[in-house]
Amino acid sequence: MRTHALVAVLALTTFCAAPLAAAPAKSTDKPAATPAAAPNGEYKGTWKGRDDSSGDLKIKFTTGADAKLTAEAVFTFEGTAVPTRTKTLKVEGSRVELAFAWDVQGVSATSKLTGEIKGDRLEGTYESSTAEGAATGSWSVTRAAAGS
Repeated sequence: MRTHALVAVLALTTFCAAPLAAAPAKSTDKPAATPAAAPNGEYKGTWKGRDDSSGDLKIKFTTGADAKLTAEAVFTFEGTAVPTRTKTLKVEGSRVELAFAWDVQGVSATSKLTGEIKGDRLEGTYESSTAEGAATGSWSVTRAAAGS
C-alpha cells in the first residue's frame, strides 16, 4: 500500500511539474509607466474647499520655444477673478504639482495644487496658506476644446 502511495505521488509530481517547468517565468518587474503627454492647452473647471467655499478654476499650460512647460492659473473667489503668479511647476509622468502666489482682498497667499492627468482631465487636491491660516480642498479641470 505504501508503495502505491509513493508511486502515485511520484506520478503526480512528474506530470504536474512538467507543465510548470515549460511555463514561461512571470516577471516580477513592474512595466515602466507610460509617461503622460504634456498637459498643453487650456483647462477649465472648479475648486471646492472643505469649508464649502468654491469657485471656477482655469489653468493654461504652454510649452515654450525652449521646450519648457509653463502654467498660468486664474480662479474665482466670491465671484471675483483672482490672477496668480506661478512659483513652481512639476510634471512627472501623470502627476502634476503647481504652486502659485495670489492676492485677494488685501491678503497675500500661496496655493499648491497636486493632482493627476487622466486623459483630458486633471484633478487633485490643494493646500492654501495665508497669514490668517490654511485651507484645503479639491479641484478638477477639463481641457477646453480648441477655440473655446
